[in-house]
Amino acid sequence: MSDQWKELRSTIIQWLPLMTLRRYVLGCVLALAMAMPAFSQSNQFRDSKAHLGLGVGVFTYHGPIDLLQTRGRTNFVREHDPAIALLGSFPIKRDRFYFRAMMLFTNFSTKDGRKLVGNGANEFLTKHIFLWEPEIVMTLRPGSKSRVLPYIFTGFGATTADIFSNNSKGGVDLPDTGAPGPERSVYHLPVGFGIDIGFNGCWSMFAEASYRWDLNYVWRNEREYDPHNTSLVMGGLRGCMRRKPPVAPPPAPIPPPLTVQGYDPPMPRTPRVCTLIELNSVYFGADVIDLSTASREALDENIEYLRLNPTCCVNIIGYATGTDADIAALRLARQRAEAVSNYYVGNGVNADRFRIDAEVSPSVCPKGEGKGCVEEHQVATGPFDCSLLYR
Repeated sequence: MSDQWKELRSTIIQWLPLMTLRRYVLGCVLALAMAMPAFSQSNQFRDSKAHLGLGVGVFTYHGPIDLLQTRGRTNFVREHDPAIALLGSFPIKRDRFYFRAMMLFTNFSTKDGRKLVGNGANEFLTKHIFLWEPEIVMTLRPGSKSRVLPYIFTGFGATTADIFSNNSKGGVDLPDTGAPGPERSVYHLPVGFGIDIGFNGCWSMFAEASYRWDLNYVWRNEREYDPHNTSLVMGGLRGCMRRKPPVAPPPAPIPPPLTVQGYDPPMPRTPRVCTLIELNSVYFGADVIDLSTASREALDENIEYLRLNPTCCVNIIGYATGTDADIAALRLARQRAEAVSNYYVGNGVNADRFRIDAEVSPSVCPKGEGKGCVEEHQVATGPFDCSLLYR
């Protein structure tokens, strides 16, 4: 009975840091969920092209206590340690495939590891650990339309113990490997699953779990090396890296009027007026108010034109199929126009330059085909001179 109690107590002590972290992560999730209405100001998420993230979690070593002396799993151990990670990502194919790079630092306190190893050799338990990993991330649904976004990832990485040291412990190296050997530096294959919760177009929260297989014994065929694997459970925040909007060049100064003897001075130059004739319209599916990827690209072109023409204001008209007495259709048209207006404002265009309206009309296409039916699910953006806005 005494041995069983000791084993149970040892298991509880090993899992206490993980249980504490779980309570901390759960508290963060609840706090952010309560704050979500304050963050949510748009129906679009993850609009930026690149993101940076910071995560904290639990890193677990799965393997032998002594890498060099003992073969087999007779001295197998799971050692948990807190970890901190920095992540950066950008899309490589629309909003389904991303490239992500992760740098992770763990094993801050090596006291427990040194106690386990004793006189043996295992720098992954007795030294600080640095992990670097490029990855390919695939989302399981389009990221720009989903507040809750599940994803999977894999890649190739390297784990190094005591990265700032030139030699392994005691100057010992495995035969036929060179320095440093796999007792201090290993390659690994990660596979993981995660979920990302978006607050708005810039900020999101994520949680993920992953497992990493040691590849050194596959590539180097180390006869005196017992491989180990690792796992990571992590959560954190991601923020976007927005580009600075281009600044419109200042208008050319108006030269002073010339005075010619015998003639009256010429009239001053006409003030600058809006010269834009039309802007891109965007289209929606039936009963849809979210902007598609193609719609956002069309609006990005409009934003560039509006920044280069500061005297132009915009009349935003949302359309929907219905009758004048159809309140639901009128509300749908209004929501479509507001989705376009919010996208403009979120990308730096002043809200004072917009006039929002909504219209409904009966379907002119019996079978739901043709240009007329498409136009009933659009938002038109018509430019006009800002001097007419307050008349």
